[in-house]
Amino acid sequence: MSNLASFCARHSQQTMQLPGGAEFSYRYYRNPVARATVVLLPGGIGLPDLFYLYFERFAEHYSVITFDYQEQFTTNAELARAVASLLDGLDEHVWLVGQSLGGVIAQIVAKFHPERIEGLVLSNTCSLARDMGQEARDELMGMVENQRTWKRRLQLIPMPVFRRLMAWAVMRKTRDLSAEERRLMQNLCDALQQLLNKQYQRHMWDCSIA
Repeated sequence: MSNLASFCARHSQQTMQLPGGAEFSYRYYRNPVARATVVLLPGGIGLPDLFYLYFERFAEHYSVITFDYQEQFTTNAELARAVASLLDGLDEHVWLVGQSLGGVIAQIVAKFHPERIEGLVLSNTCSLARDMGQEARDELMGMVENQRTWKRRLQLIPMPVFRRLMAWAVMRKTRDLSAEERRLMQNLCDALQQLLNKQYQRHMWDCSIA
Protein backbone atom coordinates (compact mmCIF):
# COMPACT_ATOMS: atom_id res chain seq x y z
CA MET A 1 0.00 0.00 0.00
CA SER A 2 1.19 3.52 -0.79
CA ASN A 3 2.10 5.80 2.10
CA LEU A 4 1.75 9.57 2.28
CA ALA A 5 5.42 10.31 1.59
CA SER A 6 5.54 8.20 -1.57
CA PHE A 7 2.25 9.70 -2.75
CA CYS A 8 3.60 13.25 -2.33
CA ALA A 9 6.74 12.29 -4.24
CA ARG A 10 4.71 10.93 -7.16
CA HIS A 11 2.20 13.78 -7.22
CA SER A 12 4.14 16.88 -6.28
CA GLN A 13 2.34 20.14 -5.61
CA GLN A 14 2.03 22.54 -8.51
CA THR A 15 1.36 26.28 -8.43
CA MET A 16 -0.69 28.45 -10.76
CA GLN A 17 -0.79 32.24 -10.73
CA LEU A 18 -4.42 33.32 -10.89
CA PRO A 19 -5.81 36.54 -12.39
CA GLY A 20 -5.06 39.25 -9.86
CA GLY A 21 -1.72 37.72 -8.89
CA ALA A 22 -2.67 35.18 -6.21
CA GLU A 23 -0.86 31.84 -6.38
CA PHE A 24 -2.90 28.65 -6.04
CA SER A 25 -1.26 25.37 -4.97
CA TYR A 26 -2.75 22.05 -6.04
CA ARG A 27 -2.04 18.44 -6.99
CA TYR A 28 -3.09 17.32 -10.45
CA TYR A 29 -2.87 14.00 -12.22
CA ARG A 30 -3.96 14.10 -15.87
CA ASN A 31 -4.95 10.61 -16.96
CA PRO A 32 -4.52 10.37 -20.76
CA VAL A 33 -7.50 8.00 -21.03
CA ALA A 34 -9.63 9.61 -18.31
CA ARG A 35 -13.36 9.00 -18.25
CA ALA A 36 -13.74 12.39 -16.55
CA THR A 37 -11.93 14.74 -14.16
CA VAL A 38 -12.79 14.75 -10.46
CA VAL A 39 -11.96 17.33 -7.80
CA LEU A 40 -11.80 15.87 -4.28
CA LEU A 41 -12.99 18.42 -1.70
CA PRO A 42 -12.35 17.45 1.95
CA GLY A 43 -14.46 18.32 4.96
CA GLY A 44 -13.89 20.87 7.70
CA ILE A 45 -10.44 19.65 8.63
CA GLY A 46 -9.41 20.81 5.15
CA LEU A 47 -6.58 18.34 4.51
CA PRO A 48 -6.87 16.95 0.96
CA ASP A 49 -3.82 14.72 1.36
CA LEU A 50 -5.90 12.60 3.73
CA PHE A 51 -7.63 11.53 0.50
CA TYR A 52 -4.39 10.23 -0.99
CA LEU A 53 -5.54 6.61 -1.19
CA TYR A 54 -8.74 7.75 -2.92
CA PHE A 55 -6.69 9.99 -5.21
CA GLU A 56 -4.65 7.02 -6.39
CA ARG A 57 -7.69 4.79 -6.82
CA PHE A 58 -9.55 7.45 -8.82
CA ALA A 59 -6.42 8.08 -10.90
CA GLU A 60 -6.70 4.58 -12.37
CA HIS A 61 -9.67 5.79 -14.45
CA TYR A 62 -9.94 9.57 -14.01
CA SER A 63 -7.91 12.74 -13.94
CA VAL A 64 -7.76 14.01 -10.34
CA ILE A 65 -7.31 17.43 -8.72
CA THR A 66 -6.91 18.21 -5.02
CA PHE A 67 -6.00 21.34 -3.05
CA ASP A 68 -6.37 22.68 0.45
CA TYR A 69 -8.52 25.67 1.42
CA GLN A 70 -5.66 28.13 1.29
CA GLU A 71 -5.36 30.82 3.93
CA GLN A 72 -5.17 33.66 1.41
CA PHE A 73 -8.85 33.02 0.58
CA THR A 74 -10.68 34.17 3.68
CA THR A 75 -14.26 33.38 2.63
CA ASN A 76 -15.91 30.49 0.83
CA ALA A 77 -16.89 32.87 -2.01
CA GLU A 78 -13.24 33.88 -2.53
CA LEU A 79 -12.21 30.23 -2.56
CA ALA A 80 -14.95 29.40 -5.09
CA ARG A 81 -13.69 32.14 -7.44
CA ALA A 82 -10.14 30.82 -7.09
CA VAL A 83 -11.27 27.26 -7.87
CA ALA A 84 -13.07 28.49 -11.00
CA SER A 85 -9.92 30.34 -12.10
CA LEU A 86 -7.84 27.21 -11.52
CA LEU A 87 -10.20 25.15 -13.68
CA ASP A 88 -10.08 27.84 -16.38
CA GLY A 89 -6.28 27.70 -16.31
CA LEU A 90 -6.27 23.91 -16.56
CA ASP A 91 -9.07 24.00 -19.16
CA GLU A 92 -10.93 21.32 -17.20
CA HIS A 93 -14.62 20.52 -16.84
CA VAL A 94 -14.99 18.54 -13.64
CA TRP A 95 -17.09 16.54 -11.23
CA LEU A 96 -16.86 18.00 -7.72
CA VAL A 97 -16.73 15.30 -5.04
CA GLY A 98 -17.39 17.04 -1.71
CA GLN A 99 -17.55 15.64 1.81
CA SER A 100 -19.05 17.70 4.67
CA LEU A 101 -17.71 21.27 4.25
CA GLY A 102 -16.37 20.15 0.87
CA GLY A 103 -19.98 19.55 -0.16
CA VAL A 104 -20.83 23.14 0.76
CA ILE A 105 -17.85 24.43 -1.24
CA ALA A 106 -18.92 22.26 -4.19
CA GLN A 107 -22.41 23.78 -4.18
CA ILE A 108 -21.02 27.34 -4.05
CA VAL A 109 -18.64 26.70 -6.95
CA ALA A 110 -21.39 25.03 -9.01
CA LYS A 111 -23.89 27.82 -8.36
CA PHE A 112 -21.65 30.73 -9.30
CA HIS A 113 -19.36 29.05 -11.85
CA PRO A 114 -21.48 26.36 -13.57
CA GLU A 115 -19.62 26.62 -16.87
CA ARG A 116 -16.81 24.36 -15.56
CA ILE A 117 -18.93 21.86 -13.61
CA GLU A 118 -20.17 18.55 -15.03
CA GLY A 119 -21.85 17.41 -11.81
CA LEU A 120 -21.67 17.01 -8.03
CA VAL A 121 -21.16 14.01 -5.76
CA LEU A 122 -21.98 15.06 -2.18
CA SER A 123 -21.54 13.15 1.08
CA ASN A 124 -22.43 13.95 4.70
CA THR A 125 -23.18 17.57 3.89
CA CYS A 126 -26.10 19.99 3.87
CA SER A 127 -28.16 21.77 1.26
CA LEU A 128 -27.81 25.49 0.70
CA ALA A 129 -31.29 25.75 -0.83
CA ARG A 130 -33.24 28.89 0.05
CA ASP A 131 -36.29 26.78 0.88
CA MET A 132 -34.37 24.81 3.53
CA GLY A 133 -36.73 23.64 6.27
CA GLN A 134 -36.41 24.83 9.85
CA GLU A 135 -35.10 21.48 11.08
CA ALA A 136 -32.33 21.47 8.48
CA ARG A 137 -31.53 25.12 9.25
CA ASP A 138 -31.29 24.37 12.98
CA GLU A 139 -28.95 21.46 12.26
CA LEU A 140 -26.75 23.67 10.08
CA MET A 141 -26.55 26.40 12.73
CA GLY A 142 -25.75 23.77 15.35
CA MET A 143 -22.83 22.63 13.21
CA VAL A 144 -21.63 26.24 12.90
CA GLU A 145 -21.78 26.72 16.67
CA ASN A 146 -19.86 23.49 17.16
CA GLN A 147 -17.11 24.84 14.90
CA ARG A 148 -16.94 28.04 16.99
CA THR A 149 -16.59 25.93 20.14
CA TRP A 150 -13.72 23.90 18.67
CA LYS A 151 -11.97 27.08 17.53
CA ARG A 152 -12.05 28.40 21.11
CA ARG A 153 -10.75 25.08 22.44
CA LEU A 154 -7.90 25.02 19.94
CA GLN A 155 -6.57 28.26 21.42
CA LEU A 156 -6.12 26.46 24.76
CA ILE A 157 -5.03 22.95 23.73
CA PRO A 158 -1.37 22.30 22.77
CA MET A 159 -1.13 20.98 19.21
CA PRO A 160 0.42 17.58 20.13
CA VAL A 161 -2.52 16.97 22.48
CA PHE A 162 -4.99 18.10 19.83
CA ARG A 163 -3.48 15.67 17.31
CA ARG A 164 -3.82 12.78 19.75
CA LEU A 165 -7.42 13.75 20.51
CA MET A 166 -8.29 13.80 16.82
CA ALA A 167 -6.72 10.39 16.27
CA TRP A 168 -8.54 8.99 19.31
CA ALA A 169 -11.85 10.41 18.05
CA VAL A 170 -11.35 8.65 14.71
CA MET A 171 -10.18 5.29 16.04
CA ARG A 172 -12.88 4.98 18.71
CA LYS A 173 -15.41 4.68 15.88
CA THR A 174 -13.66 1.67 14.34
CA ARG A 175 -14.48 -0.95 16.98
CA ASP A 176 -16.96 -2.78 14.76
CA LEU A 177 -14.83 -2.64 11.62
CA SER A 178 -12.82 -5.47 10.11
CA ALA A 179 -9.08 -5.74 10.67
CA GLU A 180 -8.44 -4.42 7.15
CA GLU A 181 -10.77 -1.47 7.69
CA ARG A 182 -9.09 -0.67 11.00
CA ARG A 183 -5.71 -0.80 9.28
CA LEU A 184 -6.91 1.72 6.69
CA MET A 185 -8.24 4.00 9.43
CA GLN A 186 -4.95 3.76 11.32
CA ASN A 187 -3.21 4.74 8.09
CA LEU A 188 -5.51 7.77 7.95
CA CYS A 189 -4.66 8.70 11.54
CA ASP A 190 -0.94 8.43 10.85
CA ALA A 191 -1.36 10.89 7.97
CA LEU A 192 -3.47 13.13 10.20
CA GLN A 193 -0.65 13.34 12.75
CA GLN A 194 1.72 14.58 10.05
CA LEU A 195 -0.62 17.12 8.48
CA LEU A 196 -2.46 18.87 11.31
CA ASN A 197 -1.35 22.46 11.83
CA LYS A 198 -2.83 24.86 14.39
CA GLN A 199 -2.80 28.01 12.25
CA TYR A 200 -4.42 26.22 9.32
CA GLN A 201 -7.07 24.64 11.54
CA ARG A 202 -8.02 28.09 12.85
CA HIS A 203 -8.40 29.20 9.24
CA MET A 204 -10.56 26.15 8.49
CA TRP A 205 -12.91 26.86 11.38
CA ASP A 206 -13.20 30.45 10.15
CA CYS A 207 -14.19 29.08 6.72
CA SER A 208 -16.72 26.75 8.32
CA ILE A 209 -18.52 29.61 10.06
CA ALA A 210 -18.08 32.28 7.35
